Amino acid sequence: PFPLMYLAAVAEKAGWTAQIVEMENLQSPIPEADIHAVTSSSPQWPDTEKLSQRLNKEYPNSLKIVGGNHISSEPNDFQQTAFNLGVTGEGEIALENILANHEKFKKTRQVIQGTPVNNLDEVPFPARHLIDWSQYKRGIFWGKKLLQPAVGIIMSRGCPGNCCFCGSHTIFGHRARFRSVNNVVAEMEEVISKLGYHGFNWHDDTFCLNPNRVVELCKEFKRLDVVWRCLSRVNTVNEKILTVMRDAGCKEIIYGIESYSQKILNNLQKGSTVKQNLRAMKLTKKMGIQAKAGIIVGSPGETWETVRETEKGLRECSPDFWNVSVLTPFPGSAIWNNPDKFGIKILTRDLSQYAMVSRNYRGNVCIETEEMSKEDIEHARDELIDLCLEISPQGES
Repeated sequence: PFPLMYLAAVAEKAGWTAQIVEMENLQSPIPEADIHAVTSSSPQWPDTEKLSQRLNKEYPNSLKIVGGNHISSEPNDFQQTAFNLGVTGEGEIALENILANHEKFKKTRQVIQGTPVNNLDEVPFPARHLIDWSQYKRGIFWGKKLLQPAVGIIMSRGCPGNCCFCGSHTIFGHRARFRSVNNVVAEMEEVISKLGYHGFNWHDDTFCLNPNRVVELCKEFKRLDVVWRCLSRVNTVNEKILTVMRDAGCKEIIYGIESYSQKILNNLQKGSTVKQNLRAMKLTKKMGIQAKAGIIVGSPGETWETVRETEKGLRECSPDFWNVSVLTPFPGSAIWNNPDKFGIKILTRDLSQYAMVSRNYRGNVCIETEEMSKEDIEHARDELIDLCLEISPQGES
């Protein structure tokens, strides 16, 4: 829970005692506090509304705050809750102000626009000591063999991409901002010394955006003797940078392939080509790094012909790992805001039904394209999953 760990660290730096409550359900116990802060994605929002009512009933005198993806995308939904404050965008600077004036804010009810942090080195490291890491069984694998248990880590905010299915810009914006290499390494050293972890899952959308920076980081990764995985765009890798990454412990790269149809890539506003998709996957595998393909079915303009193109691409370059999802128009995305422009019919705006659909979760398909019904998309999803299981039996990571 990155957002909560970062905010807890800000609170501790300001002299407050912080606790992270990992709720299994709406009935999970919630301790008394001066301030209750909740982060919520869009699929969690219906439960978040109910949680606000529970907090207001049990702790009427606490200051109640909500932040996260959903409120940042749909701030008007704040009115449906019993929170005192909604914080959109990045929360660290806003929280500092709230903590300093919390009694005043108890008497208000408003949405605050968070201020982006320009110098990310000023943000304290996530309060990982507040988390029971035994509940988060993530690791770095080679095939099905666990190499090292791993923690999540992030070194940048903001993505210059313009994908029409993504709403991350509502929090972090489109301008990429980076922590200094020294700051990143200091956090890694803290994880190694305090938690004993030598595996890292990088959550950055744009890990390879600056190749010179990647080279500098990899020198430190090699010194620290760590293993790691990251996400990358297909148009930011080449043989030289992949060699550097491999030699510095990179075991897996996750690519947002989405489709092997150029028509679909164009409709998704990916800014990439089928040729780049194939090249990145093949080159990554050639250089001795596992390649994971993220596939989306049900994209704008999707037809059975474009599904067959994706199947062909998967056969030509079978991924080591994969994930097949149905396009889900989350709030904040261009498709959510203007589905007609993209030829998408949104079947429900019940956010509790909104979840990325993959091998382990075949939930509700909430869209149709101009040529594919809900049933067609479900069928296409199942075909793609069956194909991935056939060509990459070690499966989803």
